This record gives sequence, structure tokens and C-alpha cells, in this order.
Amino acid sequence: MNGNMGRYTIIAIALACLAGCSETAPEAGGGEPDPSVVGKAVVAEAIQAEMLPAIEQTFSARNASARLEGDVVHVRMDGDASGAMAGFSDCRVLTQLVRENESVVLEFPNGKIDCTELLGSS
Repeated sequence: MNGNMGRYTIIAIALACLAGCSETAPEAGGGEPDPSVVGKAVVAEAIQAEMLPAIEQTFSARNASARLEGDVVHVRMDGDASGAMAGFSDCRVLTQLVRENESVVLEFPNGKIDCTELLGSS
């Protein structure tokens, strides 16, 4: 994870900004919404459009590639799928980065890990 902490920080700041944005633009002077303020949905789409490249760059030391198939984000990377804690940290990070309706599957040379199953979430 050396050298990746800055990327995690940037992603965390973007997510914090997203959480603080309102669904609609605030009103200026009690009238119509101010068109100069971007709403939450627009920010969410802009962040999501960059998510797969950001995942690949964040995990580049492990030769990561990411693709979206339906509502599943597949992240292929170097590593081991057979260890007792295999994929745990990766799943914790990646499941926070994707949309609520998306899930993550890690693909290692020796197997796959479904993050939803690993983390025990529904």
C-alpha cells in the first residue's frame, strides 16, 4: 500500500464531498435553485466515471485491471485468493468506492473472492 495512501486520501475526500452535497442545488434568495451549484447526482456520476481508472491506478503495484459487468465490478490483480484473510482489506476499500447497487469480485491468479460474501453483507 506504500505510495497509495495519497490516492486513498483523494478518494476519501471526494466521497466526503459527495456525502455533504445536497440532492438539489440550494436556492438563492428564496427563489429558483441556483444553476451554478452542482447537485449530488451530477457529482456522483462524475466521481463514478473515474472510479474504474482510479481503482486500476490505486492497485497498479499489483497489476490491477477493473471492469464493470452489469452491477458487478471485477478487479483482477496479483495476489493470493487462498489465505485466511485473502482479499479482506481490498474488499473493505473497494466496496466503499462503488455504488450501493454494485458489488465487487476480486480475481486473483488462483481464484476469485466475492466481497459481498467475504464481508457478510447483504
